[in-house]
Amino acid sequence: MEDQELIQQLQQGNAEAFDQAYKKYAPSMLTIAYTFMRDRDDAADVVQDCFATLLNKPQLWKSIRDIRWYLMRMVQNQCLGVIRKRDMQQQKDEVFQYYNKSAAEDVSLPESYNNNATPQEKENKVVSWLSALSPQRKRAMELVYQQELSYQEAALKMGISKQSIKTHLRYAKQILKSKLTSILIAAVFVTMW
Repeated sequence: MEDQELIQQLQQGNAEAFDQAYKKYAPSMLTIAYTFMRDRDDAADVVQDCFATLLNKPQLWKSIRDIRWYLMRMVQNQCLGVIRKRDMQQQKDEVFQYYNKSAAEDVSLPESYNNNATPQEKENKVVSWLSALSPQRKRAMELVYQQELSYQEAALKMGISKQSIKTHLRYAKQILKSKLTSILIAAVFVTMW
């Protein structure tokens, strides 16, 4: 079946045409996805996601003029989206781990100070630091770092803009960092005297 005829059949909701499109273009899409993802299973997931989107949104077929170009571009965009999401998640995990480790374990404190604080006292300190944040900053931290929502998802949940989420997180990190710094300074003075 020629591409134009295939597109017409897809626009009419023909399931057999959908199967033919999958058989015809999935191998090429898989090759493109693999070049981005560098993992066969991830590449296959991306291709399946593309076809699932087209299956669940049949209105998309109405805008397609060149099916090959559209599918190849779709798989490329899907791969870039997955990679971006992974990078964002990795960055969030690193930031969360840094603040979690710094606040909960007081890793930079002198040994004499660390021996005096129990794990429960350290945990209480972190909880008190978080409670010192404004409700919106605390909520932003919870949504992004604990519930692992994207900035956009957190913004929608809080009813504010994505930029506002970023601002709340930046100020919350500054507050937590200043509290940690003040404890470090106090610990240095304790060990000096």
